[in-house]
Amino acid sequence: MGLFFPKYQWNDGPYLILKGNSETSITICWITSKKKNSYLTWGASDSNLDKNEVSTKKRFHSVTLNNLSSDSIYFYTIKEDLSLYSEGTVFSFSTAKNMDSNKEIDFIIAGDLQPKNDYTLKTNNILARQIDKENPDFIIQTGDLVQIGNIEKYWHYLMKSLPVMASARSILPVVGNHEYYLFHKNKNFKSYFPYNFPGKKSAYYSKDIGDIHLTFLDPYDGGFAGLSSRISKEQKKWFIKDLEKAVGHGTGWIFVVLHQAVLSNGEYSGDIKLQEWILPILSKFDVDAVFWGHAHLYEHWRYNYGKNGYVLNPEDNPGKNPLDFFCIGSSGASLESNFKLFTHKPFKKKKIKWFNKENGIAERTSVQFPWNREVYFEGEIDIDQYKKEDQHYYHLPFDKEGNYPEDRSVSYNTENKWYGYMYGENTLHYAKVKIKNSVCTISIRYADGTLLSGPDGTLPQEFLLKKKTRVASQ
Repeated sequence: MGLFFPKYQWNDGPYLILKGNSETSITICWITSKKKNSYLTWGASDSNLDKNEVSTKKRFHSVTLNNLSSDSIYFYTIKEDLSLYSEGTVFSFSTAKNMDSNKEIDFIIAGDLQPKNDYTLKTNNILARQIDKENPDFIIQTGDLVQIGNIEKYWHYLMKSLPVMASARSILPVVGNHEYYLFHKNKNFKSYFPYNFPGKKSAYYSKDIGDIHLTFLDPYDGGFAGLSSRISKEQKKWFIKDLEKAVGHGTGWIFVVLHQAVLSNGEYSGDIKLQEWILPILSKFDVDAVFWGHAHLYEHWRYNYGKNGYVLNPEDNPGKNPLDFFCIGSSGASLESNFKLFTHKPFKKKKIKWFNKENGIAERTSVQFPWNREVYFEGEIDIDQYKKEDQHYYHLPFDKEGNYPEDRSVSYNTENKWYGYMYGENTLHYAKVKIKNSVCTISIRYADGTLLSGPDGTLPQEFLLKKKTRVASQ
């Protein structure tokens, strides 16, 4: 990194990723301040770590353990003094349950982390400890793990909390725009998380865990695009093939994760180019839910593409089922209230052309309005996590009769009704997902683990999804 960007000065980790079969494999990662041989010992008992592995002449160390037994506990230690742990500390992890066991699978979806100062280092640690307390099978993360991807100290800031939640189970992150800072490069992201990325310069990938298919997109691999996305043609083709393969295999659950906000009522509105490309695909393959970050707040939409008779392309054949969209935008990062959530001027996005067989083309322009600073409630969280400006500002876009009013101090985007916007709240949070047999429960949690439930507890954010029957395309 040189004079302006000092080199890594720390030994950090460990944390786990999932490169192979979740039932029989795990990859253990850690970082040393300089290239060197580094050693790992492991075994099936914490009192008998009888197997030894060496990672040779590297800074970014990763050792993959194969041929493990499913639903089993293993122990390991790194022969290094690490920032959070002394040499000799023993860690443990469990392999995934056998997909035929009918046991419940639990996982957490964490939002933007982005530690950059004492306050966000604190909130990151609060969330990491709470997520570890949940003891999920694995963790998904929606991008913007660090503040500036090309500056090593910010990765060290991440490592002050990441091992707390990811030393005992694998983490599957997506790349965010902050991982591409500076100079539009994602090299560090791919070094810290060495997944098997199909694209040479990109960071998209997918994983199958039991009856669950997870697709992770890279919205920025097509070149620098400022605050919006630019996706390569290669990735677009891969995405369709990836979903075709999942449906063809009879996968029970399909979730898509990306960083860029497809829809948003935050400081910036949703990405229209991304909407035009991804909405028809998600509907066609009957995806169960989509998760993103980028906007540092929680939001939920339930949208049935094409149900109102309008589609983005005349040839689209939408699915019959509604799709749940979740913004899981801050599991430690500064909340949206710290940006221009209340002060930006109303701004328009370019017109979108919608097609209807009877009515022809309809052009719609979304207008984004600032939030109303008066709409908040006093949060009762059992831990000290909020600054005064980080109140529980909320967005309930419709009245008791379910109508979306014209008053823009209530519903902040003219397209909220069109896209089925349900609720939003300015708060630290994470998503908890439980799947057993044909039912998936998605609950949104405050930083202390209690259910996110809005003003006076009247809007519990918990959703039941039932397994869909998908038909593979011929």
